[in-house]
Amino acid sequence: MNDIKDRLAKLLATENITVRHSASASTASFDVKDRVLTLPVWKSLSQQGEGTLSESDATDVYDLLVGHEVGHALYTPYKGWEQAIKLDGLNKNILNIVEDPRIEKLVKRKYPGLRKAFLSGYNSLMKLGFFGNLSSWDDMTVLDRLNIHFKGSAAMQVPFDDAEMWMVDGIAACETWDDVIELTKKIQMAYADLIQKSQQRMDSITSGFGDSDEFGESDMPGEWADDEIEVDTSETLDGDSIDTALFDSAADDVEDSEASTVEEWEARKQELASKEDRDAPFYIGIPKPVLKNVVLPHKTVRKQLTAILEKNFIEVEKDMLESDPGYREDFNNCTKTIAQAEYTKFRNSSNKIINYMVKEFERKKAADEYKRTSVDKTGILNVTKLHEYKYSDDLFLKRAIVHDGKNHGLVFLLDWSASMHYHMNNTIKQLLSLVWFCNKVNIPFEVYAFSSAWSDPDLQGVASTERMARKLAAPNWNTKHGEVVFSEYNGFKLLNMLSSRQSASELNQSIFNMFYIGYRYGMRYGRNLKLGQFELGSTPLVEAMTAMQEVIPNFRNYHKLDKVNFICLTDGEANSSFDSVLNEYEVELDSAKHKGYDRIPGRAQVLFDDPRTRKTYDVNQSKDSILRYHYTGTNQVIFLLNVLKDRYDINTIGIFLCSERGVPRRLLEQYLGWFSLNRDKHKAARKECKDSGFVTIRNAGYDEYYLVPTGSVQIDDSGIPLEDGEGANLTKGKLKTIFSKSQKRKFGNRVLVNRMMDLIA
Repeated sequence: MNDIKDRLAKLLATENITVRHSASASTASFDVKDRVLTLPVWKSLSQQGEGTLSESDATDVYDLLVGHEVGHALYTPYKGWEQAIKLDGLNKNILNIVEDPRIEKLVKRKYPGLRKAFLSGYNSLMKLGFFGNLSSWDDMTVLDRLNIHFKGSAAMQVPFDDAEMWMVDGIAACETWDDVIELTKKIQMAYADLIQKSQQRMDSITSGFGDSDEFGESDMPGEWADDEIEVDTSETLDGDSIDTALFDSAADDVEDSEASTVEEWEARKQELASKEDRDAPFYIGIPKPVLKNVVLPHKTVRKQLTAILEKNFIEVEKDMLESDPGYREDFNNCTKTIAQAEYTKFRNSSNKIINYMVKEFERKKAADEYKRTSVDKTGILNVTKLHEYKYSDDLFLKRAIVHDGKNHGLVFLLDWSASMHYHMNNTIKQLLSLVWFCNKVNIPFEVYAFSSAWSDPDLQGVASTERMARKLAAPNWNTKHGEVVFSEYNGFKLLNMLSSRQSASELNQSIFNMFYIGYRYGMRYGRNLKLGQFELGSTPLVEAMTAMQEVIPNFRNYHKLDKVNFICLTDGEANSSFDSVLNEYEVELDSAKHKGYDRIPGRAQVLFDDPRTRKTYDVNQSKDSILRYHYTGTNQVIFLLNVLKDRYDINTIGIFLCSERGVPRRLLEQYLGWFSLNRDKHKAARKECKDSGFVTIRNAGYDEYYLVPTGSVQIDDSGIPLEDGEGANLTKGKLKTIFSKSQKRKFGNRVLVNRMMDLIA
């Protein structure tokens, strides 16, 4: 059946509709805003009813079912349908009898290839009894005959008398929803009038027996019984004489059973929807973050962190005086004075690596501009070339036109989890070098730390119920029906640590704050650092990547950027993931409205149809990744990165910091496959790690994902080409030592810098 689904998707492509097949759907539904059509998963039609269908006939029936639902999705207004039945009181079966031919006519008009499927499909369903017993026209009401006439072929020769033809002609002429409403009212009023006249005749016949005991109700002659009274349709009112302004839903009520073929079809159609298709995909949506609640602004971060660190400086001075002499040097190294001196030393030592990054960036940017340079003739004669007119046509002055270069920007995402304690120092140093590089080449940037442990200082001492109420009043996520659900009770936050929007003094203060945090964590005494509401937590990387879906486009639009680069620095995998979607129903419970949740099936194929790019993503299985079910959080991060790249055409770089001296096998196996089955890949990765200090992974969602052993993470200027005049007083032995050292420790130097500049520039 997959090929049929594929053909349908191509058929609908001109309408820009996304088609989904869901085992949980019993009928079709259509999301008008996102243009998503959800269809049931229909069972095989080869064994329905009595007899079987050929493969060709079964295909036609399937296309009929799909085409019919597509017609409703495209042309039947959902709110109009609901209002017509619930508010206006139209009979739903009569409305169906009038509306179905209209939408089927329109969908066949737009997609002529469906004509055969409708004709063959309905004939097959009628043979299988999906519309009841069609053996005698005399036993059918005019409503049933209208239904069969428009669903069957002309060969069926459904009979109508002259008084009924206005209904046939009226249904065939319907083009708009208003036409349908008007005609439905007329048919319902005419049919209700016939029923009333028949009832009056019945009452007059039986009234003569009202005072007689000779006949009881059970003894009434069969030809007079209620269930065998025939409606004389020859007296049907002319449609032109019916004034629908007089329509009264109560007076013109018609029982649903009067259209038995419609009732039979609706009942049997439900049987076709499969509820046990385990292979049917489960569709999800991505919620929007409420950025004003998710992002802690850089001004707030700077002020709160500065105040917290000032308290730490005071405590360090106090501890230094009260501690044993053997620990005083540790405390002394954590004082503000020593920290500022170390910061200045680090800032100066970083100049070479920063300058090298700047050179590489400008060189690659200039090369890109050269490729975009065109030569234009000015139309002015170059008199110095007039003597060449016999052998050269190039006698005009030229000017070089350099098309506008691209505006660049960088967004950094820093892991603020507890496990980062062990290598926060090196990671922050690496980050700061990149920030100084951005500042030097005037590239806009934002640095966000993602945390699950942030706590609002205003809520300290507040009862837990009150804290929860305040969090729900300012939610992190704007979640709609069918979108994945994240907890509102954890402390997920994006801490805007650094920003190019800060003034020079504000940026310097924020950079020093970050340096000091890394500096303290890099020392023996660092574990005693108290960060208050900024304490390290877990790794909500999935939530952070979801929030980036709004952060990055906002960053691009604010700075009017052409090219955005995204760099994520983390030491581990996401330890959270989504497992449920919102089912947006509301129930009254103690005057409170509650929403439900649908659990994502553990082994289902989970798909995301992006309404922006019209692409479909397999959440559990990236096209390049070997991961499937065992690394749910990692798979979700890969999925979200792919969505980011496709939506906003950005470059993504990931840096995974390993605590071991080398990259562990278990980590490589996530991306390269089992060691025993992929020895060559593992061997190549080990060689790259030995030669360059890191392993490059290209199936983790990022353009390039660097796995870096913590011991190799050093911001070091060795190995960088010397500036002019620097090597004048160096001996051959000294130069040899520098060269040998550069080959052993290349991380942060030429190898990784060149690789990153290739992507960033």
